[in-house]
Order: sequence, then structure tokens, then C-alpha cells
Amino acid sequence: MNFLYDLTATQPTLDSKFHGGGAYAEIVLLKILETFDSKKINLFAAYDSTRYINSTLLNEAKNSGARIIDISQESPNEIFEKYKISRFYSALLDEFISWDFSHCEVIATVHGLRGLEMPLDPVALKYETSLKNKIKDFVKLKILPTYYAKKIYNGYKRFFDGEKQIITVSWHSKASILSFFPNMKAEDIKVFASPSFDTIRQNYIVPSDFSSLAKKYNIERKKYFLITSSARWIKNAMRAVFAFDSLFDDKKAFDFKVVLTGVNAKSIFERQIRHKEKFVLAEYVERNELESFNQNAFAFVYPSLNEGFGYPPLEAMKYGVPVTASGTSSIPEICGDAALYFDPYSASEIKNRIIQLMNAEIYSEFSRKAKAQYEKVFAMQKRDLETFAKYLTTPPLQHYSLFGKNQNLTAFSKRLPIHKRTHCRVHALSAFGRAA
Repeated sequence: MNFLYDLTATQPTLDSKFHGGGAYAEIVLLKILETFDSKKINLFAAYDSTRYINSTLLNEAKNSGARIIDISQESPNEIFEKYKISRFYSALLDEFISWDFSHCEVIATVHGLRGLEMPLDPVALKYETSLKNKIKDFVKLKILPTYYAKKIYNGYKRFFDGEKQIITVSWHSKASILSFFPNMKAEDIKVFASPSFDTIRQNYIVPSDFSSLAKKYNIERKKYFLITSSARWIKNAMRAVFAFDSLFDDKKAFDFKVVLTGVNAKSIFERQIRHKEKFVLAEYVERNELESFNQNAFAFVYPSLNEGFGYPPLEAMKYGVPVTASGTSSIPEICGDAALYFDPYSASEIKNRIIQLMNAEIYSEFSRKAKAQYEKVFAMQKRDLETFAKYLTTPPLQHYSLFGKNQNLTAFSKRLPIHKRTHCRVHALSAFGRAA
């Protein structure tokens, strides 16, 4: 089998250099590199050399026997024809790349239907720095919302055309697919929990020395709250900033700072913040630095409006850092009873949860719960990653034997792509590694 892995999924998107889908794509590839049989599979990996890529990952793929292809040098059509690709997998399909799917089996991960569940929110207008983009978002939000909703729907619809095997990462995402695409059958949707880096290699990311971060950003250990992915409106950091700014009105009662990472335009926040000396606006940081920020935070605040899975709270829970988070989309599914939940649209409710964490008993309780929840989800992620890697590197006729009994493989094979046919059933995998 000539298997092409889409490395462009690990590269920056239009609005984020580092993102959950990219981390997911890296982890899945690392697992495949550990387990694939080079006697049965010719592994190819395609990336775009004109964009940032993790050079360590690229070197690991090369050293493990994968053939690296640069799509800026060879077109997607040339790649599929030249290397006779029989299976293609992408953890995050880029609609701007014209992959040729006409002659191979296609497997793709859909992390969620964020664009349909949350097409836009008024807070998005605060994130725009140009008048042109503000007007564009205003039109989407207030004047032509139905038109844009239909456009987004048609964009997602291409995933559910019966010609791709679809993987998803949470029960929430599965329910969303069934809600927006009712012609889908529940039994055709299975889910794999989105894995963390530790599921592939324990301590894969080692925290950097906190003393250097403390000096650089003028912060103290356990004396700051952490908010990540702040550049994107969907992560809703702005409303959390409003909550903290209100708390800082009483300077004596709240002697903490707030660290926001992933800030690519500081002016967006600076023009909203009153107590500027209390906020640290950090740009994108390296993963080992982010790990150190997580490890040493007093608490982690996650006001995200929508998540298909949601890595960040777990990354803080790993260190017993209490979490307060949105009670929306997949977040309660992943965080369980180990987070204090709030309405992400209410700055006053976010403020209330922050005040609750200042109580020593509540803080201790959620610190303990954080570690327990992390271990529970980690075990699930590790198990599902093993199954998923096997799924990706198993010939088509054997796929169903991984997930259920009494499957009609003869009938199934008629719908599976064999070299020059792509008609197949739609799949997704469950967060608990079993059929839903």
C-alpha cells in the first residue's frame, strides 16, 4: 500500500501558527512511524516548504523511512499519479490545496463543525484591526447571516459525500455531525479521543526553566492565571480579560497577574484593558515554554466558545492546576467534574468562578480532581491512539474487524475504494474507542 500522510495539517493555518489540529496530526504521525510495517506500506509524507514546519518532526519522518514530498515542488496531482498513492490521510484538510482524490482511498479527521455551531460572535469584531474586516464581519453577523451559514454548510458537506472515511474526536462532535447531517447513520460514526504528546512519548515536551520565563515576563510561580490561544476570537480570551479587569479594580483583594499566550496583535487587548500592568501579553511561545507556563500557573482559565475536543485544560490538569472553563461543546465531556464551569458569554460569571478558586478548600478540591481527570483521559487517549494507528495502516477489508462483529465484509468491499475507486462508507471513531 502506498500511503500518503498529509503533513501540511501540522503547518500554520490562516489564523494560528500552532493549533490543536496541528498537534493532533504530529502525534498521529509519530505513532505511525513507530508502528508501521515498511514491508507492507510505502509511507509518503507531503508538506509545503514555503510555510513553517516542525523540523524535528520532519527529520523523524525521514529517519523512519518515510519519503518526504514538497508540494511547492510537485503538484498534488503529480504526487498521486507519480507515486501511485492508494491511501491518503489528512488530520486537517486544507481546502486551498487541490488534492487529487479520484484514484485513492481517503481518510480524514473532522475535529468538529465549529463553523456551523459558532459561525460568528459579536466579540469577533473586537479582534479585527482593519475597518474592512470589521465591516465584513458585521455583514456576516447582522446583515447576511443565513447566506454565510449556507456557505459554511456547503463547505463542510464535502466531507460527508460518502467517498471519505471520516474520523472525529469526541461524542460532542459525533452528535453535531448527526444534527447537521441527519442522513448520516449513527452506526457509521465512530470516534477516537484526540491524543496528547504524552500518549506517544512520556515527557515528550519538557517544561523550560521557569526562572527565565519569570524574569522575561515579570511573573512569579503560582501568582498568575493562564489563558492560551488568545489570538483567535473563538477562544474568547477577551471576555475573560473583562472579568479579570473588573477584579483588578480592587487591587488589594486580588494580587495576581494574568498571562495570555498566542497574542499576535497586542493592540487588540491593550485598547480594552484598564489595568495594563496586570496583564502579560505574550506572543506564540515554544511548546516547552507553554508547558512551563501550565506547570507553574495558579489556575487555568478556558473561556473557549467551541471545541471539538480541547487540549489546553488537560495540559494544565496534568500538573494539578485547577481549571475553570466554558460549559459548552466538548469541554464538559473532556474535563468531567474536574472543572468549575461558567457561561462563556458572561464576563460576570467568569469573574464569579475566579473568585471561587480563591477559596482554599475549593482550590484544593479542584487541584486534586484535575490530576485524577487527566489520568482518566490520558488512559483513554493512549488506548485510542493505538487503535487509530492500526486503523490507518490496516488494509480496507480489515477495518471493520477492529470495531464490531457480524459485519458484511462482502457488501462493504463493494463500497470501498480499491486503487481507482473511492466509494466508501463514512466513519468516525468514538472518544471511548468503541462503536456508538
